[in-house]
Formats: sequence, C-alpha cells, structure tokens
Amino acid sequence: MAMGYQGRTAATVVARARELGWIDDDRLALDRARSLRARGAGALKIAADLEHRGVPAPLVERAVAESLDGRSEREWAERALADARIAAAAEPARAWRLLVQRGFPEEVVQLLLPSE
Repeated sequence: MAMGYQGRTAATVVARARELGWIDDDRLALDRARSLRARGAGALKIAADLEHRGVPAPLVERAVAESLDGRSEREWAERALADARIAAAAEPARAWRLLVQRGFPEEVVQLLLPSE
C-alpha cells in the first residue's frame, strides 16, 4: 500500500485510463522522440532517453525511426550544426564535440567530418 492506494485499486485505475486512451506508450515514445529530435538530438541520445524511461526496445526503435520524419540521420546532424552555427570544415573539433554530445552515431559524424 504505497502512497495509501491498494494495488488492486491502482491496477483498475490504470486499466481504465488505458481504455480511455489516456495512457499510450506509443504516443508518449513518439512525442518524446520528436521533441528531442527537434531540439537537435541524434538517434543514440533519443534511444537512451526512451530506454531510461522504461520504454520497451521495439518501441524505442520505432520511435527513433519515425522521429526522422522522412529525413536521414545525416540531415538531422547537418541541421544541428547549422542551428549551432558551426561550420564543420572550419571548426571540425567543435563540430565533432557537438554531434557526439547530441548523440549522433559515429558513422554519421564521420560522414560529416572526414578524417584528414
């Protein structure tokens, strides 16, 4: 009886909330993924955030894929650099740091910042 509610009562309330569509893990995962993507996050950061929230792996994968919204991960990384006003060619170290911190996959970072 944590917080004063019986387990059976809590389960009934949660079941009813799901019936009414008030609890929707798919929508929560997709909304969160899109929100993070819009703020410049890459696939790895989005996946880690959703996993931390207890979202099941198949749903994490689907939400990350749908958050691309028809663009490639590379396009989102380019957008993150543009939003941060970082020119990859002029400031490769700074661009690398930003993309890695934002959770873009290594292969995407390497495409945008080829080694010399």
